[in-house]
Amino acid sequence: MSKAKSALDTPMMRQFLAIKARYPQEILFYRMGDFYEMFLKDAEIAAPLLDIALTTRDKNKEDAVPMCGIPVHAAEQHLAKLASKGYRVAICEQVEDARSVGGKRLVKRDVVEVVTPGLSSDPQSIEASRELCLAAVVPGNPAGLAVLDASTGDLRATEVAADSGETLPAALCEELVRLGPREVLVPADRPEVEPALARELPDAAFSPCEPVDYEVAQAPAHPEGLEADAEDPASRAAAALLHYVGRHQPFVLGQTSRLRRYALTDAMVLDEATRAHLELLQNSEDGTRARTLLDRIDETRTPLGARRLARWLAYPLVNAERIRARQDAVAFLADRDRLRGRVRDALAGVRDLERLLSKVARPGATPRDAVALRASLEALPALEAAVSDTAGEGDALLEGERPAALPVPRALPEVAGLLRSALADEVAPLPRGSRGALETGYIRDGYRAELDGLRGGVHKGRDWIAGHEAAERDRTGIANLKIRFHPVHGYSIEVTKTNLDRVPDDYERKQTLANAERFTTPALREIEQEVRGGTERAAALERELFEELRQTVLVASDEIGRAADAVAELDALASLAEVARRDGWTRPEVDETTQLEIHGGRHPVIEPLLVARGDEAFVPNDTELDPETRQIVVLTGPNMSGKSTYLRQVALIVLLAQLGSYVPAESARIGVVDRVFTRVGASDRLARGESTFMVEMRETAEILAHASPRSLLILDEIGRGTSTYDGLSIAWAVAEYLHDAPGVGARTLFATHYHELTDLPASHPRVVNAHFAAREWNDEVVFLRRLVEGGASRSYGIQVARLAGLPGRVLERAREILGQLESTGVENSGRARLAPEPKSADAQLGLFQEAAPDPKADAVLEELRALAVDETTPVEALTLLARWREQLSEEEPS
Repeated sequence: MSKAKSALDTPMMRQFLAIKARYPQEILFYRMGDFYEMFLKDAEIAAPLLDIALTTRDKNKEDAVPMCGIPVHAAEQHLAKLASKGYRVAICEQVEDARSVGGKRLVKRDVVEVVTPGLSSDPQSIEASRELCLAAVVPGNPAGLAVLDASTGDLRATEVAADSGETLPAALCEELVRLGPREVLVPADRPEVEPALARELPDAAFSPCEPVDYEVAQAPAHPEGLEADAEDPASRAAAALLHYVGRHQPFVLGQTSRLRRYALTDAMVLDEATRAHLELLQNSEDGTRARTLLDRIDETRTPLGARRLARWLAYPLVNAERIRARQDAVAFLADRDRLRGRVRDALAGVRDLERLLSKVARPGATPRDAVALRASLEALPALEAAVSDTAGEGDALLEGERPAALPVPRALPEVAGLLRSALADEVAPLPRGSRGALETGYIRDGYRAELDGLRGGVHKGRDWIAGHEAAERDRTGIANLKIRFHPVHGYSIEVTKTNLDRVPDDYERKQTLANAERFTTPALREIEQEVRGGTERAAALERELFEELRQTVLVASDEIGRAADAVAELDALASLAEVARRDGWTRPEVDETTQLEIHGGRHPVIEPLLVARGDEAFVPNDTELDPETRQIVVLTGPNMSGKSTYLRQVALIVLLAQLGSYVPAESARIGVVDRVFTRVGASDRLARGESTFMVEMRETAEILAHASPRSLLILDEIGRGTSTYDGLSIAWAVAEYLHDAPGVGARTLFATHYHELTDLPASHPRVVNAHFAAREWNDEVVFLRRLVEGGASRSYGIQVARLAGLPGRVLERAREILGQLESTGVENSGRARLAPEPKSADAQLGLFQEAAPDPKADAVLEELRALAVDETTPVEALTLLARWREQLSEEEPS
């Protein structure tokens, strides 16, 4: 008896294994009809991740093959899920028409793209305001960093100097955290780099690259700004990205037309803690953008503008001239309501040009993608006209030269016209990778005479078939006779079984159904061949024409990219202008001084929330900071009085000003801030082995190490994570350091509950006290939300605890303890000996146990009361003190 053939020894499995051998680290999506199948180890990995059934192929064989599959139409969601978990997926398609093979051999298949965490399969599946970042790192001094958003083709790079002994510069790691890449390319010959970065980027995937990938001369493309002979670290990092993209998604290279270089000093530094504390891009509750500063100022009409505004917020400017130029553009639009309205209406017609272009650049692009791109291109003329008409009806008094920072998106009539003439108005969606499909009708009638001829022949054939159906009914007398089409079996004459006795002799049986029989005739077979042959030739020609269109669009990709860039810029500016005008914000004065003056400042996010809820009106407050005279403001006052809101509002106003935006204030003068530091709230990083206090101290250390006279420091409750005296000591020392250390002098708002810090101004001339006013009324505290000069006398913590709902017994006991602490104080060690809670009113205990009588102390006190101080000389006083001390120090005889 011969041995059973292996389940792996079939033409299909041999093809699968040959392709899989080229992609050993990827999960292979192997196209079989309308499904992507996965086999062997790939299936065992993917099935539980995708929550699909794991089954086997050739179940009756000993080496049955594990397998699972997903429908092609649902591929995008599954690809996104695998990529989000750090996996790479090779998409293997049928690269020839199965009909051309005729069942004589296996259809050819090959990998058309590889989806990775940093390379999406569908650019439009990414959140509109977010970039999809793929980064590459070159360690050294300086170190190199390059970043590519493959969904738009945006490529940029920078260099960062390293301190001695650093594997990677701290500033480079900080920049990577700000970028939030989903995937990072690291040198395979520097194994220490990945773990160093993994600590900072726990959610990123890491892909080792060989040294040859960093050779610029060997890169598969050299976009503008990347010289082939370059050897600097930034260029080498960019080369690694280009190599990686060239291997996995080479079609992206055509959209990556230039390398933009930037320096970290071009923008304000916002570290991870600051972005989180200020909730710039995502909130601390659920991680979404709701109730963030971005959400507050984003009135963009396009995904392009949403991404541009988010980038501006992540990278506020530090050059006063550039800030003022952007302000000029915002002011121009804010002052012209009709013009701004026309621009925003025109913007609404422009879709995501960058990502639509990226989709059309892919070999699997569909006509529907090109139609969507056409719609955006056709919206550009109206937008160009709206921006060019800078006066407009109703704005005559505001005529003026358009600011240089206000772009004019240029229309592309040739490309839009070609797509209009070639593609139908409406196009049905086609499935992914439908290269051999018979879908037709997306090329417009009249575009190509040859195609029109083929379609005409097909229509005539179908008309003949429709007439033939009626003729056969008359001939046979079968009233319900129908001619039906099946994609596999073709055209058939269908006769129900009750009428089979009427079937003519020239009918040839073709297929048997439960309630009917299907037949054909020589005449029908001849017409069917003409119709199906014409349909196939028409479909092939339409695919050919669409590919020509696609290539023409790609030739114009640079022009489309420039138009998209102008749309993004214009939309972001119009959004800032809309917010400024709608909410009555004012244009701040931004200069190169170190002054910071805000009059009537309001919190940009909290204020509208209060209005929406119908709560109390938001109380504006002033801010004045000056490194020369008023460097540090020690801010005291009760909880819930508005300290934290005020601290954040000052930082957010500064950020808005350097974004180029108007600000929520009566007026503001902002001396350019190079970096905003925040130390706010209590949080831990247990996954990194850091307690709440360790996080607090680490953030404080970072601030003290990098603060400069141009920095703005927002410090809330330094030292609260440890014991009272330790915390007070740290807070005092930090404030002194910021005041006294050479080269620091940072503008600082220092909120604290340590009222002892209000003594700092007595010895530190650039420290001032301020507090948020509150009043007590019938044992309740009333928060006035108003910042006034001077230190607060108390924190009203018990009243706030009552508002929070603490039990009455707890509150009453707290009042007793507070009263005794305030009257008795603490012993020299800093600890109070608290009495236990009394069992009953009859057994009331004091907070501190009364000490036993001490005859020595009583004698000294009696002598001190009788002392005539005015008549005592200094020598006599010193003698008395020495004697009393000796007397009190004498030990009792044992």
